Amino acid sequence: MLSAAGTTMIYPQSLDDAYKAKTTANVASNSACVAACQASNGCAGVVYSTSAKSCALFQPKPSNFANLVAGWVFNPVTNVDTGSVQYSRMAMSTLPNAYIKQSVPGVASSDACALAATKAGYTLFGYNSATKVCSYFAPTASTTKALSLVNTPLVPVALAGAFGSDVVSGSNVATSASDCYKLCIPSQNNCFGSVFDSSAKICAFYQAGFDAASTLGWIIPKTLPSSMAKVDHVDLYVTAHEDDHELFMSSAVYESIKNPTTKTVFVYTSGGDAGQTDGWYQAREAGTLASSKTWINMFGIYSPVPTSSTVLLSGHHIQKITIGNTVHYFLRLSEANLDKVINSNKKAAPFDQPKEYYANAAAVKAVLKAIIVAEASKVAKVTASYSDYLIEPEGDHVLHTSTGRITAELLNSDAAFKTCVSQTPFFGYQHWLDAVNEKDPALTAQRVMWLQLGVGILAKYPQRTDYWSEHSVALGRVYMGTPIVRSGACSF
Repeated sequence: MLSAAGTTMIYPQSLDDAYKAKTTANVASNSACVAACQASNGCAGVVYSTSAKSCALFQPKPSNFANLVAGWVFNPVTNVDTGSVQYSRMAMSTLPNAYIKQSVPGVASSDACALAATKAGYTLFGYNSATKVCSYFAPTASTTKALSLVNTPLVPVALAGAFGSDVVSGSNVATSASDCYKLCIPSQNNCFGSVFDSSAKICAFYQAGFDAASTLGWIIPKTLPSSMAKVDHVDLYVTAHEDDHELFMSSAVYESIKNPTTKTVFVYTSGGDAGQTDGWYQAREAGTLASSKTWINMFGIYSPVPTSSTVLLSGHHIQKITIGNTVHYFLRLSEANLDKVINSNKKAAPFDQPKEYYANAAAVKAVLKAIIVAEASKVAKVTASYSDYLIEPEGDHVLHTSTGRITAELLNSDAAFKTCVSQTPFFGYQHWLDAVNEKDPALTAQRVMWLQLGVGILAKYPQRTDYWSEHSVALGRVYMGTPIVRSGACSF
């Protein structure tokens, strides 16, 4: 990829064909391919094949809006959860041999290498896919230097000791190890960690060496809690689709997740499948989970590692996924079946449980009630947010408004909820291109979250490359309907 100054950086990935400008055959080298990009107006990067001698140039598509600017961010550090071990990794990266403490041949994968490193008591490891060798690294001991490996924005993986000048790249001014760590931004300076000398008050970055066959990794210890020790508030968000709360309710969701003693519960009544059976609804689920992980990481209070389970509620097996202080329930009715059940009271079954029919709208309400009781039992303060269904319903998606309607009907009629659960309806498409009314930091945080939602979808559904950009023009709008405030304390 090319920077604004025309310099290049090699990334361990390809580029999407949607942004391919042209392909040239018989190009002698990668350098010649890069030179062709530098000479082409608007070229952002290249993919060069050494075997085929082909050079593909990539650039953003022209925008229909004069105020839009294209850009790209590559995060070289990715998180992996194998179920047995959690680790971060940098592809095409390694450390000097001087820091190898032990090498193990015949290891099948980087996941297996991470597990072996954990069992051997090492944090840092390297895996070479060509030789199948797993190496364990360790820094040099130091009494004044603290090593911080990239993890969440606020919580590093801490190691004692330091690496030498063969790994250090760049320096910054900082007064503490935590301040130094915040200056290591992998997408900006390709660092994998920082080192702070408490005696000399010197902060420096660490950059790995390049090796196409190698992966550098480090084990993530369980330093953050994965569950809530105290819950004094439950905020419920009931939506038809997996991205509705990100688009239309984000400022409220931001405040919910930010509070460490608030449990944020999301219920999705449909799979958001758009009539497709090719993995689209699974991709949308991955997207909303990625968005929650983004804010969990941003606030640095809970572990971003998800816990998945299937729970039986009111006769239905429901997929439940917990990430920190967020809980996600996926009812997985197709959009067509949800419409049939809640608007026509005709029975239909979800994607994942074809024998468990919802007989009518009341059956969906029963599951929703069971979720609220399960997640908010003995919590005095409970709130619920949903799509406004009373004002200009024709201007919104029919499943938005009908999901909002059945939620409000339950909360206003059930004896357990009607005096204590406050309600906030939010508008959807009616105002999604009105004036931007969100304020920072929630405004910027929504854009960060929406980008990662798109990345999560793309990882599961690579044929859909435009999802982030399709709705990004609507970000920054959160318009509320008329709130319903209940003064009673919940005691169900």
